Amino acid sequence: MTTLAVLTSGLWRLRRQIEAVTGAEVVRRTLFSRPDFDVVAGWGCKPTSQKARALADRQGRAYLSLEDGWIRSIRPGPGEMPLSLVADAAGTHYDSTRPSDLEAAIAAAALNVQGLSRARRGIAMLRSERISKYNAAPSLSLRRMGLDRRPAGGRVLVVDQTMGDASIAGGLASVASFGSMLAAAREENPDAEILVKTHPEVTSGRKRGYLSKVSGPGIRLFHEAVNPWCLFDTVDRVYVVSSQLGFEALMADLPVTCFGMPYYAGWGLTDDRVACRRRSARPTLEQLFAALYFDYARYVSPDGARISFEQAVSDLVVARDQALGTVRSRRGTHATASEPVSVMPSLCATG
Repeated sequence: MTTLAVLTSGLWRLRRQIEAVTGAEVVRRTLFSRPDFDVVAGWGCKPTSQKARALADRQGRAYLSLEDGWIRSIRPGPGEMPLSLVADAAGTHYDSTRPSDLEAAIAAAALNVQGLSRARRGIAMLRSERISKYNAAPSLSLRRMGLDRRPAGGRVLVVDQTMGDASIAGGLASVASFGSMLAAAREENPDAEILVKTHPEVTSGRKRGYLSKVSGPGIRLFHEAVNPWCLFDTVDRVYVVSSQLGFEALMADLPVTCFGMPYYAGWGLTDDRVACRRRSARPTLEQLFAALYFDYARYVSPDGARISFEQAVSDLVVARDQALGTVRSRRGTHATASEPVSVMPSLCATG
């Protein structure tokens, strides 16, 4: 069995989930414990991952990047185990400065016309159940959101992010990208109401955002905690830098303009203000969804058992509705969980 080393307490806490996703045995390397290993893993592009990358280089071992998947939990933060993880031996999904296993999966999916009915059902499931990456925010009516009916000039959603989010630099964007995004939203939609949505962790006070203090005619800062699908119901267009909400807006059949290069941009489905010539494949929305949610992401129950995408969504719906005090019937079909990501083929290819 492949042995995968982790260096941080956070990854060690997730060892059962990592083992389920990778099929490898997880060991911890510390100053006082130095077990041998085949692969070393780190968390995305965080500063802590640099030690793991350096160890892989010194030892001539392969490196594996781990990150949360597209549906994670009810609340953000370390208090809840992620329901999905992604593992990438070539890069990191939100780092568009270099190729990744995700890009290869998307390119392959663009050539596949089989099994797209499951992708259509998956999109419909997320839409009907109103599932996002985090799911603590309630579904609210227009009145409870403090909004009137859609104005004659339309309504546009501009998505803020947390300061220092690694997907911003990885998405070929910067602090200035947020100002450019807001200016473009106003110029391109001169009669529309502009909703600037703050990130949940900014709303909770845990972090700061880039557009938290903007103001001006027709601009409304939207701090309220609300399920993002409720906002999709009341807007005509969505602007993002690199937020995952951009892909969810695509699933809601909304036009999406990207001022960065997130993992779902550059494939012909978004209005891109940044280019990535490497991304030449042209998948349909269903093909892109299948690559993201079926081929790349893996799903794990809190006790470390592999489950399918459908099971993860269904379990998250039940947990969310219990947490929010919502009573509903459990529904949805379950599919067989896909096999653990074998870290060996990609790692052999990298040296």
